[in-house]
Amino acid sequence: MDIVSHKPSHLISTLYLLILCDYSCNMSLWNKLFKPVDLSPPIERFQAHFGRFTDANKTPDQHEAWDAAMSHFEQRDYPLALDRFIYYIQDPAKSNIIRKDNSTNSFQILQGSKTIEVQVKNGHLQVQCHVAIAEQLHIGFMRRLLDLNYELKYVRYGLSDEQIVTLLFDTALDDASPYKLYFALKELSIHADKQDELLVNEFGFLKPIQAGRVEALPAIEQAHKLDFIKKSIAKAIDIIDKGRLKIEQYPAAGGYILLALLYKLDYLIRPEGSLMDKIELIHKSYFSQDNKNLLQKLKQMRLDLSKIGLLSDQDILHDLYVTTFTFGITSPANTAMVIEVLDREIQNCRWYMDNQYPEYVIAIIEYAAGICLFNFALPPPIKELFTMIYRVTEPEYFVPVEGYGSLLNEAGLPDRSAIRQELNMIEKKYLKEYPSLRLDARSLAYDQVSSFVYSLIQMIQPLQLNKNK
Repeated sequence: MDIVSHKPSHLISTLYLLILCDYSCNMSLWNKLFKPVDLSPPIERFQAHFGRFTDANKTPDQHEAWDAAMSHFEQRDYPLALDRFIYYIQDPAKSNIIRKDNSTNSFQILQGSKTIEVQVKNGHLQVQCHVAIAEQLHIGFMRRLLDLNYELKYVRYGLSDEQIVTLLFDTALDDASPYKLYFALKELSIHADKQDELLVNEFGFLKPIQAGRVEALPAIEQAHKLDFIKKSIAKAIDIIDKGRLKIEQYPAAGGYILLALLYKLDYLIRPEGSLMDKIELIHKSYFSQDNKNLLQKLKQMRLDLSKIGLLSDQDILHDLYVTTFTFGITSPANTAMVIEVLDREIQNCRWYMDNQYPEYVIAIIEYAAGICLFNFALPPPIKELFTMIYRVTEPEYFVPVEGYGSLLNEAGLPDRSAIRQELNMIEKKYLKEYPSLRLDARSLAYDQVSSFVYSLIQMIQPLQLNKNK
């Protein structure tokens, strides 16, 4: 009797489960078939242009060309020495060197907004670059050129019969060693590219001469960078004015906020012309040995950054463009100095970590990465690891940048899987060139953005990057 009475109940339960399973499967199929379609427009993307150009990372073929140039010069085979020197400084991907009839007797060097003309005649090498046209000769302007000449080591300013302000360098071929050529051409090229716009802005009677390869940014990139400049400056100044640590009591904390912003703009925006010069002047002013105390310097830096934020859109966009360079302004990485920066800032983070000031921890880490990127031509893997810091602290900036997926999860926290995948990619990409490169992600923290970037700097600090010879 008990057995018979339990059968119907058991059958009902079984049927119920079958019906439920069937319903669930059908609903799953239904959801797949009728899943809402994402009608949002695709994101317009642009290519990344990060950081200052550097010519420090030469290929093995280029290093061989340098050695050959030295050898040919010592053997007094000057045409071949010059040919190998040209190969050393050229970048085939950018076409920064333009030879006429594939000759060493006449070629052009592209550097930003300028084209440098090089001619070899009668055993002499002559270099010139037109800077600007002087419609009148003002005494203050002539004095400015004299002052600039005093600062220069290899090159000099001259004035043609047509009153064209020109940078000049010349030397006998038997005195044109690869070392002398490199530093002289670098001085002339960088100075011409930088000073042309500064002189035109300072003296209204000068007419600019645009002779380089300058390309306007896509409209989407212009709008994105313009928006980032305005918002990031406003955000940093808001922390300075209304943050939990007042700069009068904690000036160092305020310094980290503003310097992190300064170097972040330089790296992510990559401005040219007068905007780049403004950033460099703020940097020099802060670190100058003058009679101002830290608080005074912070207030001046806050004012100068505010002025950049108040520039018209047209003025900012005028200095946002892509161009071709031959010589870089950053020095080859001094590994000891980079490690010193990271060591110091890791120590400085601890008080802010212990006292729960994550915004200042982030600023310190951004400053540590930013000042290294600003001053040094870093090895590519270190540059990519430092870029990861910005990808985590400024995720919205990277949304439209081609080839940079998100490193955060839906909660806005560091995504363990995405980050480990990125680190593996960097390691594989550079392991052949740097055999000792090992990126140990086991010590990384993912609970907060601040703790992650802090742990990432700790992971970077002990890296040994010895090139494979």
